[in-house]
Amino acid sequence: MGDPYSWRGLGRRLFDVYIQGDRVLRDFNVQAEAGGSKRALVKTFEASVNNTVMDVHFFWAGKGTCCIPYQGTYGPQVSAIRVSQGT
Repeated sequence: MGDPYSWRGLGRRLFDVYIQGDRVLRDFNVQAEAGGSKRALVKTFEASVNNTVMDVHFFWAGKGTCCIPYQGTYGPQVSAIRVSQGT
């Protein structure tokens, strides 16, 4: 969704982020935190991985928009995740 210059930009994407079963962000609004649409945002978290699987969930808890600008345009949208081994 774009910036709110028209009715098509009125939607919201609010979601919780879980890493390895622990909620690290609640009601996260990526557009507000990044300062607008189509802007990069870097968040850093630490997690322990014991079984070679990193479990990341983006959970839309019904606090965002479901129908603006049309049905199906809602929920988490993430373009990239980078994982690196700590020291």
